[in-house]
Amino acid sequence: MTGGGITAHSDVYCITMAPPSPSSNHAAVLSANESSQARHLANSVASWYLATLDPYAPHSQNVELRLRHPVHVVTRCILYGNIGGIEAGGTEELEALFNDDDAEIKDGGPETLTRRSAARMEAFLASCADALRADDDPHHDEPRELADEDGKDTIIKKTIPRPSATPTRATSTASSSKTPKIHRQIEHGELLLRLDLYCRTLRRIRSIADYSNGTKQLQECIIQCEPKKSIRSRARLIIQTFLGNVDCVRDVHKTLMSLILKATLEVLAVEIWCEELSTTVDRLASEYEHKVSFGSLAFLSSPDSSVETHLAPLLTKYFEYLQMNWESLVSKCEIERMLRAVLDRDLRFFFKNAVFHSVGHILDVCRDERGFLDNIALPPPWKEGVFGNASGGDSNKDMDAAINSYCSDAALVSQALRDLRREVITVNGQILSPAHDVPELAEYLGQILNSSQVKKSLGETKGSILRSSRRRLKKRVSNYTSDFGLESESDFFSGGESDSSVASKVDVGLVDVLARRLLIAASRTGAGGDAYFVVRDLFGGDEVEVVPHHSSGRVNQGTIEIIVKMTSAIMKSHAKFDIFAKPCGDSDPLIQFHTTTTETLTLQQSVDGSTVLLKEKKTKMTGWKTLAIRPAYYEKITA
Repeated sequence: MTGGGITAHSDVYCITMAPPSPSSNHAAVLSANESSQARHLANSVASWYLATLDPYAPHSQNVELRLRHPVHVVTRCILYGNIGGIEAGGTEELEALFNDDDAEIKDGGPETLTRRSAARMEAFLASCADALRADDDPHHDEPRELADEDGKDTIIKKTIPRPSATPTRATSTASSSKTPKIHRQIEHGELLLRLDLYCRTLRRIRSIADYSNGTKQLQECIIQCEPKKSIRSRARLIIQTFLGNVDCVRDVHKTLMSLILKATLEVLAVEIWCEELSTTVDRLASEYEHKVSFGSLAFLSSPDSSVETHLAPLLTKYFEYLQMNWESLVSKCEIERMLRAVLDRDLRFFFKNAVFHSVGHILDVCRDERGFLDNIALPPPWKEGVFGNASGGDSNKDMDAAINSYCSDAALVSQALRDLRREVITVNGQILSPAHDVPELAEYLGQILNSSQVKKSLGETKGSILRSSRRRLKKRVSNYTSDFGLESESDFFSGGESDSSVASKVDVGLVDVLARRLLIAASRTGAGGDAYFVVRDLFGGDEVEVVPHHSSGRVNQGTIEIIVKMTSAIMKSHAKFDIFAKPCGDSDPLIQFHTTTTETLTLQQSVDGSTVLLKEKKTKMTGWKTLAIRPAYYEKITA
């Protein structure tokens, strides 16, 4: 059995797929006025940048220090601001914002860009920085011809910016006893084309958002809506940068992959590319190398003509592939981002490349790495910025807004309720009746939580609590356990609760919170959720398939458990996953893994007369979960 992660096999699309059908989303088709707005903003940024950059600083440094802020300003203006008013106000207002790095942008939008909007901007700036290589490398000085999205040719001539006669903030620090070196900088035509494509993308996103009247979140990826002219312009930029940065054969593959993958991050608005994208781009680069090497050996074509003949069609087909499969690719990139964030890099590499010779070998490895497998921290789904620099979801206000938005989506709630009805849910040991809507779910929860049985359990003494836990542990030890002694995942009320002589009551707000958390838990456990992707990444591979376990029998332990104590409410979601050798048939699984995803809600007590009221207390760890992965219980049978 070979270890390995999410690998590309039958679901990898060939880059020679037919182009997608025209988009039906008319809101993404820019009008002449909207195109003019995007062009105006792009030209404002390009002109200001080239007028204020430091000619004595390298191009990449100027991009970071001088281009980042105006690009951020324009990004916010297009996504959230009054675009028409900005255009009518001329360039003076924009330049004032460009000149003040600490300016407060009042556009009615969130305090920071969303995580994916920030990812798009970072990828765009990275591509701009790669437009020129370091000055100590040889370079071509001939003019370039590029076409913008409207099909107009732009002649890009190699000119070296001259320092201003009047020292500016950017150039005043360049004085030295020696003559400072003037570095090459990006040309106005090339920068304008890059900015124009970027601003048009943002304008399409804004048009779709305006069309929905703000009822939906930003549709971050709109590559599927881009016209053929935009695709040709993107391909042309990659080709020109490639020609300017590569002079030897050994640099071809690496440079081409880097340029294409950075362009991919921008159009998909993701932070990390998935394995499928990496494999596809690697195949594209290899195919180009093969065609070019054959043509060069036969003295049939020059490097420039080879690029036009062979690379341009490959890039066009690649962008068509992105247009066709953008949804699945974004999903896989987001999964890869999650996996990189929650799994230790070295241990992930070890599991993905390990070769297991037997079930006993797997059990030994899992025993050795038990500390890692038992404590995989999963961030809350509503904390957008938990993996990146952009926040957008750290405060309690953001958390409440995200949960309310989710629970207000009728389609999501309906699906989550269907998933819940397939689960066995227990609340302090009592089975929760199936619910068909959210009020009914909250009603059933409230009935159990305020029942005499639960009130009695909350007032039990410490001794009776521990005895009850030990009895339940003996009954359940065979359900969710490994060969190295997994403790029960549901030690009811264990752990030092103080005696209570007053009656306890669960606040109606806590009942609502638990009902909403149940919906989110169901939406993330119906197909295994995060647990499935982690198990598949660590123990899946080319030769094996990870499949959620399906059993006709009914286990005694609930698949979702809610355990309410005086100081906390614990929600545990249990799942099983079978690992089969490929192809999957009627054979028995090679091994089974059990997972438990645990979320703890901290409670606070308030006394109302003779009643102790339990309410949720939000902390910095609210919403965080812990995933534990253990192999099933196996006994060694000796003859």
